[in-house]
Amino acid sequence: MNFFKRKFYQILSKYLKSKTGANLAYIKAQYYLKNEKRLNIDQPEEFMEKLQWLKMNVYNEKYKDFVDKYEVRDFVKNKVGSKYLVDFIGVYDNVDDIDFEELPNQFALKGTHGSGYNVIVEDKSKINGDEVKKTLKKFLELNYYDKYKEPIYRTIKPRILAEHYLDQTDSENIVDYKFFCIHGKPKYIWTKTFYNGKYRNCYYDLEWNKVKGDSNSKNFLDKDLPKPSNLGELIDIAEKLSSEFIFVRVDLYSINGKPYFGELTFFPWAALKRLSVERLNKELGNLIHLPIEVDA
Repeated sequence: MNFFKRKFYQILSKYLKSKTGANLAYIKAQYYLKNEKRLNIDQPEEFMEKLQWLKMNVYNEKYKDFVDKYEVRDFVKNKVGSKYLVDFIGVYDNVDDIDFEELPNQFALKGTHGSGYNVIVEDKSKINGDEVKKTLKKFLELNYYDKYKEPIYRTIKPRILAEHYLDQTDSENIVDYKFFCIHGKPKYIWTKTFYNGKYRNCYYDLEWNKVKGDSNSKNFLDKDLPKPSNLGELIDIAEKLSSEFIFVRVDLYSINGKPYFGELTFFPWAALKRLSVERLNKELGNLIHLPIEVDA
């Protein structure tokens, strides 16, 4: 995309984002800006097109507890058990209620109402508590819905969740195992880890065969990751947690052989960026069967 065309769509997106009743137009402009491809939402075929359809027609505010980082804990507990949950320290409506003296030396503070609202503390003695609270207050003032127009986030109550710090004690960087689940069945695992100075990623199938990258693949992880010793358990967790949904990505960790739940993601990359392995856009799209009727 040339400079002038990109600038036009950037300006158009900014205008539509603030305009009442222009959500679909905004999403279409963003989709074209990121992919140089028109979004076909009336007769969706590709993976992200079908996720956009689900965003507009199915996954609304009624599903908010599945993406609320605090409320989802009950769902996980009932489906697979509390042993897969990271121990939590507290949940706060107001950052002034956070007493850093009572927190352990290492911990994570997360906004319950969106993605990226995180403060990770590896050494409490090195932080400025007032600055951390200032950051958290900014998080609480944000509505994640405004960022990408995902109705599922619109009415989540903003809170701060304090969790224990997850550390990979065997000297390897933590690997994210993100299971793409369609109609309750895991299909591929998107992995992400820090390697050679940046976060890199790749896909594996359920037999732990690496999916070859192509010209679309950015930050591709050339390094082969070892097959998790508990891969079967991770797949079982992902299947149980996804059983009620047309599509959901189940994000898990495995620390020293123990699985931990991360989050449920209904719209990877806000369903605005096509998958980095070209063939998966059609392959996963073909696996999603959209409902003929939609509940009001």
